[in-house]
Amino acid sequence: MRGSMARRRKRKRFNFELRLGAKPARIAGVVFGVFMVAATIGCVVYTSVAPENREEVATPPERFQPEPLERLDRIEGWVPYWGDEAQIAGDAAKAGFTDLLFFHGSVDEDGSVRLEDTRGLAAGLAASGSARSWLTVTNHGGSMQGALIDNPDAHTDSLLDAYHASGCSHLDLDYESLNVAQAAALLPLASAVSDRLPSGARLSFTLQPVDDQLRPNQRVAYQKLLESPHVYTVRLMMYDYHWRGSLPGALYPLPAFERLLKLWAPHAHKLTMCLPLYGYDWARPEDTSIPKAEVVTLRDVRTLSSKPGFDAVWMTQEGELAARYLDGVTHMVALPSHRAIQARVELGLDWGVPGVSFWHLGCASPGPVVQVCARDRLARETITYDRANAWNDWLEPFKRRVCKVITGDGSRTLEQIGEAHGVSRSAMFRFNEQVTDGDLSGQTVFIPE
Repeated sequence: MRGSMARRRKRKRFNFELRLGAKPARIAGVVFGVFMVAATIGCVVYTSVAPENREEVATPPERFQPEPLERLDRIEGWVPYWGDEAQIAGDAAKAGFTDLLFFHGSVDEDGSVRLEDTRGLAAGLAASGSARSWLTVTNHGGSMQGALIDNPDAHTDSLLDAYHASGCSHLDLDYESLNVAQAAALLPLASAVSDRLPSGARLSFTLQPVDDQLRPNQRVAYQKLLESPHVYTVRLMMYDYHWRGSLPGALYPLPAFERLLKLWAPHAHKLTMCLPLYGYDWARPEDTSIPKAEVVTLRDVRTLSSKPGFDAVWMTQEGELAARYLDGVTHMVALPSHRAIQARVELGLDWGVPGVSFWHLGCASPGPVVQVCARDRLARETITYDRANAWNDWLEPFKRRVCKVITGDGSRTLEQIGEAHGVSRSAMFRFNEQVTDGDLSGQTVFIPE
């Protein structure tokens, strides 16, 4: 929430240190609504299919009707190794975070695991109070061929050595950008690691989202993990549906959030939804270039609102805040917000999801975040905002101004149209994320020449 997350979380590190919904009796409640295909954190493609003024949330398959929850069992957050771990962990524990995930384990391409900033990790653990501690080990979006395919036994040994040296109670494997074979290898890894953990220690995975549209060929692997007695929870990265190197858009659109909940409804009790405490600020010149966005944390929003012409709106379809302002060129911003968090927490509760995790705890004041992780909370923001329909209302007029626009006749794919016009595949998909299948018959196609 990671296309290349080493790259993701190293890009996602941003170079700084740092519901809607309803009561249990009304599972389908009001969905409020306002961002990223793959590169920095999330490799995610989505389509906002919800109509304007969408009111009803999706219901799961009838035989898997969820059991709504009144409250979360876990409110978790990551403590980054490049920040002040003691300060971040202490503040979060005092605010009521139940679990702290120390982002201090790194997997090299040969599968070996090393600990980052061990002194800071120890200080963070000492400041954690009663919060449960997890060592998060991540590949930072790098190749997992060595760890999962070539050297799985050596990787398991190194992983457990790092865990024991960390002093953490539990182990979280944040493995990203996996191919099908690597995703399938997670289950035997879970078995091998779990058998060697101390009594009472839990094992979890933090993974990129998988559903009918995103990485559908990994669904079997995910289902096996969710069914495994060795896996305590699977954390799904619900962010970076748009990212630093994409066109502007929603960070974690509500329709995609619901789509994933519906697919995994039978395993909702094993899910933890990972939400961001940051957004992105894209400079948007009147051309087809793809500028790199700057990161905007929840702490930054009020300062950003002083920019000339700043105008914030709640995007109804996506269920997020967005903003525009002028700074030489027009900027479009996917804003983090407490309201978006509260909407997703409440929707998750409606579907029986017991946990939420936040990336990362240096991005926000922890107290207000904990306060909105519950039903029927008024989520107060540091800025005022109006209401709008959808990100597409901003982007389509822009794309029509700068792109050649054609109507597909079904005879060519996006790639073939791009080749005919000398446009790369990635650029074609960035400007045509509304395309959800290979048949372009009757569909509007934007060619960023």
